[in-house]
Amino acid sequence: MQVVHVGEWNLTAAAPFHTLVGMRECFLLIASIVIGNPAWADATAPSAKDRWFVPNVSTAKFFTANPGKGQLLQKIGFKLAELPKITEQQAITPTPAETKLLTAALASELTGDPQTLFPPDTPKLYLRWQGETLNPGDKIRCVWIAEDVGDAAPANYQVNEASTKASETRGFGTFTLSRPNKGWPTGKYRAEVYVGDKLAETIKFTIQMP
Repeated sequence: MQVVHVGEWNLTAAAPFHTLVGMRECFLLIASIVIGNPAWADATAPSAKDRWFVPNVSTAKFFTANPGKGQLLQKIGFKLAELPKITEQQAITPTPAETKLLTAALASELTGDPQTLFPPDTPKLYLRWQGETLNPGDKIRCVWIAEDVGDAAPANYQVNEASTKASETRGFGTFTLSRPNKGWPTGKYRAEVYVGDKLAETIKFTIQMP
C-alpha cells in the first residue's frame, strides 16, 4: 500500500459558522468518507503531516491512501473542542410613525361622502375635521387657496380663511366656503388646515364642468 497524502489541521481561531453546520448539539463530530473498499480504512498509516492551526476550536485530520489496486481511499475525522458561539443579533427598534394632529375631508354636503371633484354650481364646500392628538384650546385654522384658476385670480390666491378652537383631544368641527356670486372659477384649489402654526392637513380639489 502506498500513502499518497497525509494532512492534519488544528483549527484555532473562530471558524466561519457555515463550516460547523450540523454540530449544534454535539461536542464530537466524526465524519468518514470512504471511496472504494472500506476494509482499507484501518490498514493505512500516515507517513507525512501538514498542519494548519486555528486554536481552541477543533482538530481535523485526513489521509488519502492508494491500496495498490487502483482504488482510492479517503478518511476524514473532525473533533470539535467546543460548540460554536452564536451571538444574538441586536434588536432594531423601528421608528414610530408620527401621529397626526387631525384628519380632514371635503364634501359638497355637511354629511356627504368625501370628494375632491366639484362642478362650478356647487352651493357650498364643507371641510370636516377630526382631532387625533389635539390639546384643548388649540387654534384650528383653515385657509382656502385657488392654486390655478386661469385669469380669474393670481396663482395661489388666498380665497378665504377661518379659525376655531379645539375643545378636547379628539374635538371636531366643520369649515365651509360658499360659492361666489358668479360661480366657482374652474381650476385647481387646495384647503390647508393648521393647528396653531403647524400645517396638519392639505386637501387638493378641482372645480370643473361635469
